[in-house]
Amino acid sequence: MRRTVRETVRLAILDAAEELIARHGLHDAALVQIARRAGVAVGTLYNYFTDRDALIRALFETRRATFRPRLLAAIDAGRDLAFEPRLRRFVRDLLDAFESHRSFLKLAIENEHLKPSASNTPQDLAAGVRDILAAGVREGAIPAAGDLLALAITGTIKAVVVQRIQAGSELARDADAIVDFVLDGARRSAR
Repeated sequence: MRRTVRETVRLAILDAAEELIARHGLHDAALVQIARRAGVAVGTLYNYFTDRDALIRALFETRRATFRPRLLAAIDAGRDLAFEPRLRRFVRDLLDAFESHRSFLKLAIENEHLKPSASNTPQDLAAGVRDILAAGVREGAIPAAGDLLALAITGTIKAVVVQRIQAGSELARDADAIVDFVLDGARRSAR
């Protein structure tokens, strides 16, 4: 029971930190505000995290750990589909996963330069895209393009996500447009 209560308080602190940092920025979200939002005393924060940096690292690690299964599920979904429908489903599922983690994603984008904790997300994403593209090459749906097409897809997704997060607009609406844009270019280069 004690462990359950401890984990509940820890998660409340991390939720409060995510919300306030996403709203006010990493440096303007004071520990006092985070504690108040979580419903605990400031001193209680130090029972869970040694300092502000440890809190931020824990937030990034926890959120990435909850996001990663969704990313891997998006990669694995549609394995029985033909290349193009599989790619469309992947991009749509990926953008839905990003949407469900919007406030953390905003925080991660704005603080990408700080690297508060290591992330496997870029490598997982790139590996998933390469796997889907390899299936497209095997089907003859697209020409072999080395890593260039994979970079184009991941770069386009990242650019759209960053722009939409900053603008506060929906992510998933762009899924088909991203696929059309990238595949039309790949098909033209094959001619």
